[in-house]
Amino acid sequence: MSWDFETADNTGTTTYTANPVSAGSASYPVWLKGYFTNTVAFTVSNVKVWQFNPAASSANTASFTVYGTSQTAYSIATGTATGTAYASNVQVPTSTSSTGSPASPLTGFGTFGSSAGNSGVLQNFLGLQLSAAAAAPAGTTGYFGYTLQYDEQ
Repeated sequence: MSWDFETADNTGTTTYTANPVSAGSASYPVWLKGYFTNTVAFTVSNVKVWQFNPAASSANTASFTVYGTSQTAYSIATGTATGTAYASNVQVPTSTSSTGSPASPLTGFGTFGSSAGNSGVLQNFLGLQLSAAAAAPAGTTGYFGYTLQYDEQ
């Protein structure tokens, strides 16, 4: 899955070049929700999310911060200000590995179960927001990686 942060409230990824996140500014929040399907009954629990920084993008961490939170409902952003209503000003915990969870990953997404052949849905949204430092370099930031880890029974 791929998404772009931008300074306009648009869907999709076709307008991010026209609405870049410039130095000293922040993006609109992005709201993500996980859907799971299986042919047998299942339960998903212990959902964790963290950011890993691939070596090719390691310079990003000094200039850009991704804030994130688990929220029960998405909120319609009316601007790009950071704050508790959007992504809580808590940096998404980072790890140098996509498989090694940091000490305190984002949690609180709930537990859910599904019967055979039906979908299960994460109970909470993952809200993410990009903030660029005042001295952030011009140009594309590269990419940040994220891991969604969970237990399935």
